Amino acid sequence: MRAAEQSDEKFQKVFFQQDLQTLADEAAKTLQQLMQLIQELTNHSLVRTLKQERALCWSTRPRKAAESIRVLSGAEKVVYTSIEDSHTKAIWMKELKRKTGMSNQKELDRCIQKLEGLRLIKSVRNIKAPAQRTYMLYHLVPGDDVTGGSFFDAGDLDESLIDELSNLIIFHVKQQSWAEAKTTKRKRHTTHDIEDLGASHKPKHRSSRHDPETDVHTLQLPFQAYTRTYPTAETIHAFLTGSGSMRQSKADQLTVAEVQGVIDVLVWDEKLEKVGDGYRTVRGVKFRFPGTVMDDGEEDGGVGIGNGLTQAPCGRCPVFDLCTVGGPVNPGSCGYWKEWLER
Repeated sequence: MRAAEQSDEKFQKVFFQQDLQTLADEAAKTLQQLMQLIQELTNHSLVRTLKQERALCWSTRPRKAAESIRVLSGAEKVVYTSIEDSHTKAIWMKELKRKTGMSNQKELDRCIQKLEGLRLIKSVRNIKAPAQRTYMLYHLVPGDDVTGGSFFDAGDLDESLIDELSNLIIFHVKQQSWAEAKTTKRKRHTTHDIEDLGASHKPKHRSSRHDPETDVHTLQLPFQAYTRTYPTAETIHAFLTGSGSMRQSKADQLTVAEVQGVIDVLVWDEKLEKVGDGYRTVRGVKFRFPGTVMDDGEEDGGVGIGNGLTQAPCGRCPVFDLCTVGGPVNPGSCGYWKEWLER
């Protein structure tokens, strides 16, 4: 029991005969003594017998679960064993009914209710069939093929998490992709006619964001060959899980394979590119700094949200100047108005 609890697999760990012989040590020096020990543990529902690769093996159960199993009826034990065999994949109600051979749905529901009350099994939501009831052992954690992995929350795709991770990946990779150099370009001075210069002429308001005399550009220059190691899926995974930008439970669940999947999407979207064993950002890729909100112009191509007038079809109509009553383009036959009003 202690060996199973201390292992990474916990109660899913499987022990073969040689493993048990080593663990038993002085308690079972012969094969006959070992089999007697296994039988005693089986009678107390502490271990169950399995077969892998045509060889007998055994797995352990939690002590509290074993105590509850000993008081189950025959039908309840059959249902429990069928659910136990599904491990972390869980089992659907339809498959459970077929495997147990129980044709009476009420009897099967009664057994399930009893097992749930004893906290021997639990119902989980399977992303492949959210409407169907799926069951697994209470002390086990469902596998990624059931929950969908880190990118699913209660069976629903967590799109906001994927977007945030994508942005963080671009932010992290960009910092190690290019050598930035800033150049200052002098703006051309404009001249005014004498008539335009008078006492009433007021100087333009100086912007607090840009110097009107200069325009600063940031150039992204490639590093010299063989002088840079670009981020890999493993290093990006380490950054994401250690950045504190995710819930700890999600960070613990996130795998390198899942990070690689997001990277592949960013490559297909032409935001990242493969360089040797690592990745770098495509020149000019846009992202937002962590903790900030994307500017409207970046989200909608520079059009912006606007106000009530510009949100109406006329506010952004490319043929607005040609629109007249009775003309080829006129308000009466505009299909965009009807569509906008029905939103």
